[in-house]
Order: sequence, then C-alpha cells, then structure tokens
Amino acid sequence: MFDELFNKYGKVVYKSDDLKSPAAEVDDDAESLAFAVEMAKVASEVKAGDIKVLFVKPLVYWTRFFILTTAFSRPQIDAIGSRMRDLAEKKYGRVANGDVKPNAWTLLDFGDVVIHIFLPPQRTFYNLEDFYGNAMSVPLPFQDEPPPRS
Repeated sequence: MFDELFNKYGKVVYKSDDLKSPAAEVDDDAESLAFAVEMAKVASEVKAGDIKVLFVKPLVYWTRFFILTTAFSRPQIDAIGSRMRDLAEKKYGRVANGDVKPNAWTLLDFGDVVIHIFLPPQRTFYNLEDFYGNAMSVPLPFQDEPPPRS
C-alpha cells in the first residue's frame, strides 16, 4: 500500500538542517508552554470557565498546545479574545490568525498555541477534550490560588 503512495506522490526527503536538535525542541516547547499558560491566565482573569491547556504536539503536526475555555456570552468571548490579542502583541510581538468577530466558537491561532473559546453548547457539542483525549493536560498554577478578597 505505501509503495503505491510513494510512487504516486514521492517520498518525503529531509535534509540534515531540517530537523532541530532535541535541546532546541525543548526550548521551543518551554517558550510555547509559558505563552499558553499566560493566555490561559488571561481567560481566567476575564472569568472564563473550565480552562484547559492541552499538550497536543505528539498528536498533531501543526501546533504544540490547545487552550480550551468556555465563555458565557458573546461579549465575554470578545473580551477574552481582545485581552489575549492585546497581551500577545504587546508582550510577545505575536499576532493571531483567526476570528475577529466573536462567534459561538472563536479560534485564535498563534501557530504553536491555538486557542478555542466556546459558548457552553458548542463546547459540549464539539467536545475537543475527548477528541484529543490522549493529549496531556497541563496543570495551571493559578487554578489553585484562592479567589482574591474584596
């Protein structure tokens, strides 16, 4: 079967400079993780619910981390997305591809980190946690913090 595919489409050829060293991969993953956790913290500050960061790099070729979060209204989706875009641009010099208008499922694609902001019915319907069930869930340090006192 593979021989037919190779004959039809050709073989993938890697040059030695195409592959990163393991140390460089770890550095990239650490940088992406720090960015993902900071974006998840922004969602938490805007009162998003059920925030999850998933390490999906072993499962997909096009990104390292997913952030899944639930907003409870379209204005809240807009607030979460706007705060994330602002912080990413100001602090990291990064601009997201993806939705600008808040939808029931809004996507912000930063390349190595892809953020999904859902309304509850869409989060339940698409159920990305189960679809990417083999992804490692990243513990978020701010979720263990007690709520601030007024």
